[in-house]
Amino acid sequence: MGRPTGKLLTAAGSNQWVRLAFYLLLLLPLLIRREPTPANELKYLQIADEALRDGHFWCLYLDGAVYADKPPLYLWIVMLFRQMLGFHCLPLLELFSLLPAFGILVLLNRWCGNRLPLRWQIGAELALLTTAYFLGGALVLRMDMLMVFFIALAMWIFWRIDQGDPRPVLRWAFPLAVFAAIFSKGPVGMLFPLGGCLAWLLSEGRLRDFGRAWGWRCWLTLVLLCGFWWGMAWLEGGRDYIDNLLVHQTVGRAVDAFHHKRPIYWYLLVIWYAMGPWSLLTIPVGAWAAAKGRLKAPDLALARYFLLISATFFVVMSLMSSKLQIYLLPMFGFVNYACYMILASTHQEDHSTVVLTVTYAVAGTMLAACVVAGFFFPSIL
Repeated sequence: MGRPTGKLLTAAGSNQWVRLAFYLLLLLPLLIRREPTPANELKYLQIADEALRDGHFWCLYLDGAVYADKPPLYLWIVMLFRQMLGFHCLPLLELFSLLPAFGILVLLNRWCGNRLPLRWQIGAELALLTTAYFLGGALVLRMDMLMVFFIALAMWIFWRIDQGDPRPVLRWAFPLAVFAAIFSKGPVGMLFPLGGCLAWLLSEGRLRDFGRAWGWRCWLTLVLLCGFWWGMAWLEGGRDYIDNLLVHQTVGRAVDAFHHKRPIYWYLLVIWYAMGPWSLLTIPVGAWAAAKGRLKAPDLALARYFLLISATFFVVMSLMSSKLQIYLLPMFGFVNYACYMILASTHQEDHSTVVLTVTYAVAGTMLAACVVAGFFFPSIL
């Protein structure tokens, strides 16, 4: 009995789709039972209702006032299911945050597969899933996780191109992923890939290779797609809406924020709980590897890439006037997986056993707490 059971558990653990189904089962009570938050979720439902009622789809309004804070992609999803079902189904809409989160786990596991043994993959996956603001972002109606998925996809495509993959399809897919990130949440969807790619190539002394991904195909695709979006918004909302969308919501937030204005050092304080509890492990490990020169090792090139693009994004976002914890979400997956790659490369069995045991125990406890929260605290979020 023991041996077949052990083989069954091993087979289940090695199949990521089985693990994702198990995570979904654990989170399902919380997804089904909780009430929508008035600050964001009810607002998005109302914006979708107004758009369907008044027949405007490129320009968004809330109580009749211009709402150019967010691009329309995520709200189109809300509108689509409102039209299909005749009502807003919150658990169904929540899947459009949870499924992108699962997509990020799948992408990072496939990307790091030959650098992380299975047990380390599962550890990194559990740590990311139970990172405070990653888990929170996966369970609420927000467009952040959708943007982060497209950013991760863009950075994977760039890595493939930079490592010499010659397929032309990648050079078209890259700007499509970047645009999808922009169209999900806004300028951050462009900021992370552009800043990260530049930082990586500069660190490698290969800035001349910038055009391999960011060449004419990329800029032509971005200009055409953004131009079409802005043109449709201008036709529907006029010049005032375009000014709000392109100036007030971008330059205004970056230079002198009208919402969420914080000091330049603010992210240095909040990163510890936004990435908690794993920030207590991943940030020290990343800093130790950088200080000791471990990241120069050829087998840790991908970890170096992950940490460099994350650090670049952190610095750039710290310079922005408008700050929220959730704005750092695009870097969480890269930091977590980079640090688990570093830990897996140490080849110290006792050390590895302790780290993985703690990871499994803490993550399992947090997921169990989600089950309890779903059954007993339906309004917790």
